[in-house]
Amino acid sequence: MKKILSLVVLAASGFSVLGQGTLFFQNGGTQFLDPAVDRLVYKGEVGIVANRLIGTNYVAQLWYERAGTTELVPVPHANAMKLFRSGAVVANNGQWATTGGATVVLDGIAVLASTRLQVRVWDIAQFGTHAAAVAGGGEHGESNIWDHRISDSTNPAEYGLNGLRAFAVVPEPSAIVLGVLGVASLLLLRRRK
Repeated sequence: MKKILSLVVLAASGFSVLGQGTLFFQNGGTQFLDPAVDRLVYKGEVGIVANRLIGTNYVAQLWYERAGTTELVPVPHANAMKLFRSGAVVANNGQWATTGGATVVLDGIAVLASTRLQVRVWDIAQFGTHAAAVAGGGEHGESNIWDHRISDSTNPAEYGLNGLRAFAVVPEPSAIVLGVLGVASLLLLRRRK
């Protein structure tokens, strides 16, 4: 009986710790209030399975609005920055890996308080930060910004990124320029004939 009581107390204390500015930084799996919503990241048009982002050169980073501010800043937690999956398991494409854990604590955000969240993605092999990728014209993408309320529930789905929606990484400008040049060349050739 003591063992069962100890387990119940331990489980209850584990869930109370989750409430202290805690969420799960993952965009795949089934622990969401609505697991059918597309929260994946794509390279190109959203919703096409073949376009789901893969490669450990891409990184996802969680940004949040600290209490008392309106500016989004990177979450200063080791689990708030994750590399994407390699593509070895196709069903996981478009998801960042949760190696090392997905639990993230948002400093300064109390239980039942709200904050705004956003996920930013870029090619970390090319640029060390999201800002550098944007400034340097590298591949990058940003999710929608959504309001997130820190839960006090014992339901793990309450701690998911429930407001996150699928988004795409914008290709490098050089790839866009090459595409435009290719289309222009085809139009010129067609016009000559």
